[in-house]
Amino acid sequence: MVTDLELMEIQADVLFKKDNLGRITEINEPICKSAPLFFLGRTKVDNVLRFNESFPETIINEVTQIVNQNPTNVDIGKIVIILNKVKAISKIWIGPAYVFPENFNMISDAIKITNANKRLLQSGFPNLLKQFEWRQPLFAVIEDGTAVSVCCSARISKKAAEASVETLEAYQGKGYGRECVIAWAREVQKKGRHSLYSTAWDNFPSEAIAKKLNLYKYGIDFHIS
Repeated sequence: MVTDLELMEIQADVLFKKDNLGRITEINEPICKSAPLFFLGRTKVDNVLRFNESFPETIINEVTQIVNQNPTNVDIGKIVIILNKVKAISKIWIGPAYVFPENFNMISDAIKITNANKRLLQSGFPNLLKQFEWRQPLFAVIEDGTAVSVCCSARISKKAAEASVETLEAYQGKGYGRECVIAWAREVQKKGRHSLYSTAWDNFPSEAIAKKLNLYKYGIDFHIS
C-alpha cells in the first residue's frame, strides 16, 4: 500500500519538472511555465519540499531547518519571510490533496472524448482542442449536442495523473462535474496510474466533489510564487 508521504512525492513529480539536483524548473506541461519558488507538501508524518532552481543553497538550508524544527506544524510565516530574500512573494496557493481509492468502481454516464468526437468541445472548451493530446484521458457530459462539463488530466507522469474539472456556468449544480471526474479516475487507474485530485481551500464546488466521492486526503499543498 502506498503511504501518504509516497503519494505526496508522486504528486510533486506530477506537478513539476526538475533538474538533476531535484530543483523544480517548470510546471509539468508542454507549454513552458515557470515553477513556483517553493512547494511544500504536508502529510501527517512528514513533508515533501521542492525548491525552484533559482534558490541559493543557503536559503534552502534555512527553509529546510525551519521545516525540520516542527514537521507537523510548519511555520509558513517564517518561510515566506525567508523566501522574500530571493524574490518578492506574489502568490500563496493552499489546498488539500486527495487520491481516489484503489479499484475505484463508481459508475458514470460521462462519455470519453476521442479524436472521433472532439468536435463536442468546440463550443464550450475550445482551449482543450489545442491541448487535446496531453490532456488525456478526457471525459465529458453532453447536453444540447455539446460538452457542458469536462474532466481531463491537468498533468501526468508515469505513476499518476492530476484531475482538472470544469463545468459551464449555466450547467453547474447538476452533478455533471462529479460524473466526469468519476469516469476520468477509473480510466486513469486502468492505465496503472494513481488518480490524484487537489484543489484550493476556497474552491467550494471542487471540494464538494471530493467529499461526495469520499476521496482520501493524504496531505495539504502549499505553492509559493
